Amino acid sequence: MRFIMHGSIAAALSLMSAVAIASAAPSQPEGKGKTVTSEVSENFALKLFRLAAKKGDSNIVISPYSVSTALSMTYNGARGRTKDEMQRVLSYDGLSDAAINKQNADLSKSLLQVNPQSELAIANALFAKQNAVFNPNFINTNKKFYGAQLEALNFADPSAVVKINDWVKENTKGKIPTILDKAPKDVILYLVNAIYFKGTWLNEFKKSETHSADFNLQDGSKKSVQMMNRSAKMLHLQGDNFQAVMLPYKDNRLQMCIFLPSPQSNVTALIARFNDRNWQEWINKFSETQGKLALPRFRVEYKTELGKILSEAGMPCAFNDDCADFKNMIDQDVFISRVLHKTFLEVNERGTEAAAATAVEIMPRGIFVNSAPPFNMICDRPFVIAVRDQQTDTILFLGVIVDPQAAN
Repeated sequence: MRFIMHGSIAAALSLMSAVAIASAAPSQPEGKGKTVTSEVSENFALKLFRLAAKKGDSNIVISPYSVSTALSMTYNGARGRTKDEMQRVLSYDGLSDAAINKQNADLSKSLLQVNPQSELAIANALFAKQNAVFNPNFINTNKKFYGAQLEALNFADPSAVVKINDWVKENTKGKIPTILDKAPKDVILYLVNAIYFKGTWLNEFKKSETHSADFNLQDGSKKSVQMMNRSAKMLHLQGDNFQAVMLPYKDNRLQMCIFLPSPQSNVTALIARFNDRNWQEWINKFSETQGKLALPRFRVEYKTELGKILSEAGMPCAFNDDCADFKNMIDQDVFISRVLHKTFLEVNERGTEAAAATAVEIMPRGIFVNSAPPFNMICDRPFVIAVRDQQTDTILFLGVIVDPQAAN
């Protein structure tokens, strides 16, 4: 099922940056236990980003929302230790299954309620092996709360990979043309999420003020980039060894946050500080300040396999064929063999275009699978970005830019 809404999605692509604007919390679901709140979203996003970008030596852009959604669909099939570990990593401790699914559905609905000045699309799907018999409750739950339709495929036929890739391409407006290179013949199921975003800045950069400038790479060398410039009042934060700005999109709901380490520090040290306590402190301290921002135009295409990172985050059992228990999914011994993730991000004078896709691959057991003074923020060295929804505090994208590639 595919959800599309035209509306401005202000991108705050890094670690949940919230302006001092009240966020609307999701409604309380029926039943006991806490709800899926902004804290849950931030906990998972920060943890995943720190682990994915801890080396800080290459461009990285991830979509915590996409990964979380694909894993949440998978979570509906988990039991025992596998479920407990996934629950902790996804920050679902203390939540009932009903609360998790309802709140994720409410979150998706809320994200799509943006005004017509940007575009946001979210889609989920299940691609299953022909003749595999799944638990009806697992299938129905993912259909009801995630809009994920089940499609049976013959994974021994190369057309199955084409089918999945075409679905991803369509639901990311062609920005993620493929998610799979091939499908193992024994694969049981792919749980796939796709997200697409295109937003225009509330205050666009003037192309006449874009000029060539040097960007300092981590090896000490320099490269020429097209640097956009703006002098105006902006939401700004002067932190300890870093500064940051928030740039709203035209819907005044989504925004992009840019975090720049000071010359005395570096982006690796900054990434390591993204934790719950610091984040909450930072987001409450942005204030409108006159200053100058210089930001390179850039375009990033990124792909990774998240199995090792998610195991390190605290859910190794799901990837271990001697431990994994997904009997609520299928009456067969299966495990997560891969979590494939691809992203696209382009930032220019007009705004931001971004897309992501995540595919969780399920295999049968036994298969081996490898009023401050004016600020001056010149982003001429590696920096961190985030795209977030300030109403729900959902982090849609997170990234570190160490080598800006040219954007058209």
